[in-house]
Amino acid sequence: MASTIKEVIRSGEGAQVEFKKTLSQLEKVAKTLVAFANSKGGTLIIGVQDDKYVIGFTDPEEERYMLEQASKFYCQPEVRIEVSEEEVFGKMVMVVQIPESETKPHKSLSSNGDWQLYVRSGDQCLLATPLVAKALALEKEGRDEQKAKILTNNEKELFGFLEKKRKITLKDYAKLINVSKRRAYRILIDLTLSGKLFMHDLETTIFFTRA
Repeated sequence: MASTIKEVIRSGEGAQVEFKKTLSQLEKVAKTLVAFANSKGGTLIIGVQDDKYVIGFTDPEEERYMLEQASKFYCQPEVRIEVSEEEVFGKMVMVVQIPESETKPHKSLSSNGDWQLYVRSGDQCLLATPLVAKALALEKEGRDEQKAKILTNNEKELFGFLEKKRKITLKDYAKLINVSKRRAYRILIDLTLSGKLFMHDLETTIFFTRA
């Protein structure tokens, strides 16, 4: 990995690489994290100057703390990161991998208390234009719709049953998928809350139908 990081540093900053001497402001860290996550992902290397000079760092615990705080509390939703430490040219640097997010768009908390959407363009983190923000929102809608179409085996069994019988009780569903009534009830309630089922409780025995 060290030889690869050396090559990355020699190549300099770009669309998927950024250097920081140290992490000083959570807002700036979060801006970088969301910009990479909203774009094609990237690598943040801490302990390197903009001119590629490796200075290393002296307090890994503090840097990791800053990263954790920034990713969890200054990014909305949280940005997933992978952190490692590497020795390069006799100095220790921290390498932060930020993959392209599957839950984008992400926003970062500014010093003014506003949530702002950033993307990566060249070697800069830029505030997203309304058009880019709309494109990211539409992309998320498409992903959400695709996920909604994917059914678990238990859901397939349920909807297959409802195609034939039209309604199902808790007892019947637990027997159908061979689980406890508690587990079956949890699944049925989750599907009801997500709008996929209707629950009918006006009769003696509660039953469910497809929404």
